[in-house]
Amino acid sequence: GPSPGPWLTGVGCRQRPPPPFCFRATLEASKGTGDMTTVEPAQAVHIVLMGVSGSGKAALAEELVRRTGFTGATAEELQPADVRVKMADGRFVSPDDRDWLTDQARQGHSTVVVSLGLGRRARDIFREAEGFVFFVHVEGTHDVIRERIRQQTGRVPDGDGEEVLRRQYAELERLRADEPGIRVDATRGPGVLAEAALAALSVARRAGVD
Repeated sequence: GPSPGPWLTGVGCRQRPPPPFCFRATLEASKGTGDMTTVEPAQAVHIVLMGVSGSGKAALAEELVRRTGFTGATAEELQPADVRVKMADGRFVSPDDRDWLTDQARQGHSTVVVSLGLGRRARDIFREAEGFVFFVHVEGTHDVIRERIRQQTGRVPDGDGEEVLRRQYAELERLRADEPGIRVDATRGPGVLAEAALAALSVARRAGVD
């Protein structure tokens, strides 16, 4: 039979009143191609990747951009320079400062964004944007991520690197039922994960317009 899918649980919800109907769907790798290269979204779509350092977000982002043709960037790259300065200085970022993703949507750009944020608060800021926001959490245990880093760099994380990972895992908040998104397995390749993410995105978008 088919091998288990490369993800854990997809979560999709309506994003408008009445209170959202949420669903969870466990998918199989053999279902769907996840290919959206010929799809022109009726509204902007923002695929936001999250996960600790070394989880493989960048490689997955490249694969998603290749398959969809969406604009790819880190969250910082899409932010205006003055907002980046505010965030670097730890100053308050107002709602008006958070319209950078909406600006992309109003220009007709769907996006693939690599987020450095790991908590619910960061995701809530993304969800204020115009368009359909969908999260992809590239997930792995501490041991899995350490091994990925060893394979990528030829050495295991040193004391400082371990401390960074420890802080990131402490900050990490998993997706909740009201957040459209999917958790995917960091041990799988970017092609397989992109297929999983796009299949789940397709399901979530259909649920959002039913």
